[in-house]
Amino acid sequence: MARIDSRHGRATHLRKSATSWALHRYHLRARRLRRLRSLGLTAAQLQRLNRLSFGLPTHPRQSIMFDMDSEFEDFENDATISSDSDTDSSLSADSSQSSSGTSSTASVDSFDLRDDDLPIPRGYRRTPISSSRVLNWVERQIQDMYAQRYSVPRIPLIRPESRLKTCLKSWKHNDKLAFRGELRIWPTTFDKLLRKIEGHSVFTNNSNNGQTPVEIQLAVALYQFGHNGNGVSLQAVSWWSGLGKGTVPRCTRRVITAILGSGMLAEYVRMPTAVEKEEAKIWVEKTSGCREWRDGWCMVDGTLIPLATRPNWYGPSYFDRKMNYSMNLQVVNLPNLQIIDIGYGYVGSTHDATAWTGTRVYQELTTLLLSGEFIWGDAAYPISRWLTAPFKSPEREDPDNTIFNNHVSYVRVRSEHCIGFLKGRLQSLKGLRLTINNRHDHKYATQWIMACVVVHNFALLHEARLRAKRPLNPEYTAPENDPFIPADIRHRRNQLDDGHDLQQEKRSEMN
Repeated sequence: MARIDSRHGRATHLRKSATSWALHRYHLRARRLRRLRSLGLTAAQLQRLNRLSFGLPTHPRQSIMFDMDSEFEDFENDATISSDSDTDSSLSADSSQSSSGTSSTASVDSFDLRDDDLPIPRGYRRTPISSSRVLNWVERQIQDMYAQRYSVPRIPLIRPESRLKTCLKSWKHNDKLAFRGELRIWPTTFDKLLRKIEGHSVFTNNSNNGQTPVEIQLAVALYQFGHNGNGVSLQAVSWWSGLGKGTVPRCTRRVITAILGSGMLAEYVRMPTAVEKEEAKIWVEKTSGCREWRDGWCMVDGTLIPLATRPNWYGPSYFDRKMNYSMNLQVVNLPNLQIIDIGYGYVGSTHDATAWTGTRVYQELTTLLLSGEFIWGDAAYPISRWLTAPFKSPEREDPDNTIFNNHVSYVRVRSEHCIGFLKGRLQSLKGLRLTINNRHDHKYATQWIMACVVVHNFALLHEARLRAKRPLNPEYTAPENDPFIPADIRHRRNQLDDGHDLQQEKRSEMN
């Protein structure tokens, strides 16, 4: 079926409208001829009226072919046959019929032969003329339509000035904070990430026209990763970047393919080295004040990635305990907020204890955790030899258990910092503006989340190296003091730190 707004669709609509209009006139005139025949007109009079009503031309005219019913193709022959079949009955009438012919003529004069106007195609003027002239008029309309390149007026689209060029050409060199606010990473990190992915085959094609530069495609993807709400709609990103609305999602998909297809997930979301593990153990021992807890060098927590719209593919399974449609992401991190493992691909209704089984740490416990080592988790995870969680109610009401839970919170709060840092940097994870209609859409949403985790961890590790090289540079702050971490999480951390300091002071006074 042709679209009504296309030229082919409009031509089809014209043909169908003219055909239905001619059929309507044929049936209307046939009914009126039968009415006149019942009033006593002769065969010659009917023949003349029939030809006049159909508007048959004296000379044949060139016309276009129509797809029409056989009834419409042969309506002239049918009308002629019906008039000839009544000739005998008309001739066999006696002479007294002449007087009635007079009254019939009067009836013909008083009979209304005007046709009701039928709207010929929409958007065109009405033409109350004969059928053949209508068909010729339709043919001229179609020829005029195809003689022009565009069927609607060409109005230039006014676009605002692209801010992407300002970001890449000016802010990148003169205002690094503004650059980081737009693309969520420092310029040096952006350049290194660009070098990592620009050689991927997804950025090449067999056309004589090259793709958009990889630098611009990466900037568009990072802008979409780092913003949420209607500020990251296709129209807003199109105006921000100066690209078309069809190009924006294509650039983002290519960047995701390059990030996940170049091995960056295994390279940057990895288990810690021996030095990193020892640093984590020292931090746990110092923060908790308990040497026996130093072997709990990592912590796990789950977070929900809300979806902007209800999925049409198994929608109820995405409905979570917070009354939103979301996806479940499991995050295993170190005290320095570095993500070492993730569990992905789960819907929002999946319990944390179930989604936790999809992580590499859970599946390879015997090889990744040495004797005596364990993981910190919240009350949603089952307690075991290698996972420690706070006491649940009613056991937590016991004073000793309350103290235990408080000290666990001093350590496990780093999970909240890590997830807050991840969502604070790449805010598309606060509300994913993707529609899930099938399995492929679910897979793409999962890949989007994975790419965000990889970019965040890549930036975190690169900024740590920059901080080590330039310790006096105020721009490269510690991860826990990064402005991307929400203020409420930083405030909660300060409260825990104050409580921890008070307890240490009391302990020192008692000693």
